[in-house]
Amino acid sequence: MELIRISALSDNYIWLLADNQQCIIVDPAESEPVIATLKTNQLNPAAILLTHHHNDHTQGVKDIIAAYPNIPVFGPQETLAKGATLLIEDGDSVVIGNFNFKVLGLPGHTLGHIGFYQAPYLFCGDTLFSAGCGRIFEGTPEQMFQSIQKIAALPDD
Repeated sequence: MELIRISALSDNYIWLLADNQQCIIVDPAESEPVIATLKTNQLNPAAILLTHHHNDHTQGVKDIIAAYPNIPVFGPQETLAKGATLLIEDGDSVVIGNFNFKVLGLPGHTLGHIGFYQAPYLFCGDTLFSAGCGRIFEGTPEQMFQSIQKIAALPDD
């Protein structure tokens, strides 16, 4: 599998996880760079995964769906108005082709925030960054602490 990073907005990334010519799109803040990357790399999107409802993670969904109709959009309840078509929660699995993600509930940044884990990849939205954690907008410090503990319990890689 190949992990592709797409810069978005002024300080975000959109992630594509590709396997052969199929890929998963994670948290598309914008559509244009995603669609351009798909065409350049001759990739077929199999699904969109959303970690939470903030626009800097969801704004590109509508236009990607317009370009690629019938693509499923997995996300927590809070992403329903942002384009999610399949609602998921902590403990669920998302299986598409060779992709098999475990869904982790990671409240704190938002109440319904989730992450997607398929070793060795963790897509945790705004729960954890390389130099800290995301701001607590809707949750509590205790929820964020428990979410970070859940991430810490994953394998080191």
